[in-house]
Parts: sequence; C-alpha cells; structure tokens
Amino acid sequence: MYPHVKAWLENLLKSKFKNKVVRVADTSKKVLSRWLFEQGFHKYFGDYQTYEIEVDITGVLEGDGEADLVFVECKLGKITLRDLSQLLGYSKVANPLLSFIISPQGVSTSINLLLNIFRRNDLLYYSTSRFIIIGKWDEHKRELDFTSIIPRGITI
Repeated sequence: MYPHVKAWLENLLKSKFKNKVVRVADTSKKVLSRWLFEQGFHKYFGDYQTYEIEVDITGVLEGDGEADLVFVECKLGKITLRDLSQLLGYSKVANPLLSFIISPQGVSTSINLLLNIFRRNDLLYYSTSRFIIIGKWDEHKRELDFTSIIPRGITI
C-alpha cells in the first residue's frame, strides 16, 4: 500500500502547493527525527529531536525559508480508536499541516458512531485549526475515496 499512497500524496501536494518544493517518503521504518536530520529538513523544525514517532508516509513542503510536514498513516484493517489516537499523538507532537489516516476497509463501527452519529469531530483536532482527515483508500483507483472523508464537507 505504501508505494501507491506515497505517489498519491506526492501528486496531491504538488497540485495543491505549486509554489513549494514537495518531498514525500516512506518513513515507516525510521523515527521521524532521524529522517528529518538525514534529509537536512531538521533546520526547519527547532524541536525535531522530540519527534520520536514513526509515521508511515511523510511529506515535506519547503519554500520561502520554511517547511511544513504532512502525515499519512495507513491501516489495512478498519480504522479504530486506537489507530486514531496514535495519529492524534503524532500530530500533537509535530503539528503537521495535514494529517491523514486511511484504510481500504474504512472505519470501525465505533469510529463511525463516534464521528458521524455523535458528531465528536472535536476528537480529530490536534491544534486550533488543524485536524486529522480520515478516509477510505480505493485500491483500484489508488487514491483516497473523497466521498468517504471524515469530517464530512471538507475539501483537501
């Protein structure tokens, strides 16, 4: 799943952020702080040494002497509260511009109830205006199914 998600994210970021240099990598086997240091991106993140997290796919948007991170967590099974909590913790630590959790199986019944029925979208926020985007990965199209996105009504 990682190579296809990496390609999708790279295309999405390049089309959305035309004035930025986009770098996307499979960082699933490496602690983020180490990867940022090895790639020379650590200079943009003063607290990078605290990023002792392993994000599946990481994007960096670089430009005008600044950089932003983008995270994607990939799950093969249905997305659970545990999965969401993991990414919420990662996102609170590093404050990425965008943070996705995706799965070809969609979300678990409890996540569906929590977010779509009880409208607890407050659980997705990791800073004032930044929140986790949950979606179903379409394995045939090799892209996010935009009709499945939680919270509903947002555009990427």
